[in-house]
Amino acid sequence: MPKPEQLILEDVRYFHGEQRGNLRPITLLVGENSTGKSTFLACFHVLHQTLRSFIARGDTPPDFNQEPFSMGSFRDIARSRRGPAGKVNEFSLGINLPPTRHTREVLPTEIIVTFEERGSQPVPVSYLYRFGPTEFIDIRRGERDVAVVTIPDRKIELNTPIYPFGFYYLTFAEKWFVKEFPEIEPIRSYLHGLLNLDDTDKRTPPSLKYHRYDMLASFGSTIVPVAPLRAKPKRTYDPVSEASSPGGEHIPMLMMRLNHGEKNRWQSLHDELVEFGKDSGLFSDIKVRQHGKQIHDPFQLQVKAQSGTYSNIIDVGYGVSQSLPILVELLSENGRRPLPRKRQYDKTFLLQQPEVHLHPRGQAELANLFVKIVNKKPGRNRFLIETHSDYIVDRIRILVRKEQLKAEDVSIIFFEPGNNKVELHNITLDKFGNIENAPEGYRSFFLREMDCLLGFDD
Repeated sequence: MPKPEQLILEDVRYFHGEQRGNLRPITLLVGENSTGKSTFLACFHVLHQTLRSFIARGDTPPDFNQEPFSMGSFRDIARSRRGPAGKVNEFSLGINLPPTRHTREVLPTEIIVTFEERGSQPVPVSYLYRFGPTEFIDIRRGERDVAVVTIPDRKIELNTPIYPFGFYYLTFAEKWFVKEFPEIEPIRSYLHGLLNLDDTDKRTPPSLKYHRYDMLASFGSTIVPVAPLRAKPKRTYDPVSEASSPGGEHIPMLMMRLNHGEKNRWQSLHDELVEFGKDSGLFSDIKVRQHGKQIHDPFQLQVKAQSGTYSNIIDVGYGVSQSLPILVELLSENGRRPLPRKRQYDKTFLLQQPEVHLHPRGQAELANLFVKIVNKKPGRNRFLIETHSDYIVDRIRILVRKEQLKAEDVSIIFFEPGNNKVELHNITLDKFGNIENAPEGYRSFFLREMDCLLGFDD
């Protein structure tokens, strides 16, 4: 299934009304502090959770406070309006999908999930599926939790709770469902006409049968969030759990395990790390030093600096320890010899300020790595990157100009604050890496600073 082309937010925190951000293999979120960039990433993460729960037909609400994100309660998330409008009682998250060309059936081009407050936290109460400008089906949890289904010309309330059948629209096209709830027949007829379904088919077409799973796959089978502040380095590590964490606490254990028992894969990862280290000026070698022969013995991470001597990772600059979780996460997944578990799936990486503590040379080299990974598996891996780094943005533009990255594979979303709200501006690049569709406020601070430096200020 095609990847989402847009993330849709409505009345979420800073975002007044409906706001849309274009998504591409490399999406850069730029703007001043506290303008909603982390909120944008968190909403993408939550929407993925919501679809996962929806696929399982469960009633488990998504967690808006799962690390590395902390969005608070419903009232912290839903936008508060000034004046008579007062508080907002619901907000929505959604995705826009490109038309599908691989099946004879019509699939949704937008899925919008609406949340309301239940016990201080947001829970999904409505799934709106749009199939074009005028065609849609909306499945809502009404009073007493009964299902309320709306199509363009009618609304039908079922005398049954929304669960266990859930919010999946194709449920209402199934013959067994109509036998159970005859009043839903107009909905079934509408869907069969809309989706080009053959009413004589005894079974649901495979392309639709598995569409609920394709919707999740459209995000990438796995979402990999990386926190803005990664785990602090230690002089000596004790073997602990290798469970993945946004802060990268598991990374030293992963490196030790590979070094101890999977030499070929460690060598592959090691070579990729050293290549990046040399290109970025961070280090020329890295190794795991174990204090014993058993896997449960303590160990250290040692780095060979450009000066040519090995040092404990805690004794070198924070640039190494803060970038290492990102590097290992990316290179162990996508290196020359990828690790075996869960590697066949698409991934979407949510990175918050990957440039932290890195010299500009290292920041630019990170951008090279992002492009390398995107190009290695076209259409598979994606990046949503919150950044304040001009060096990352500029290197992406340079790679477009050098034809090492397609301009259409890049989206720059500018978060512009003003009048108690934030507006999203979707900026694109031309084939020469030039900025297109930038609003007047984009980079205005830097332009003013340059004028001052040149003596053009009043």
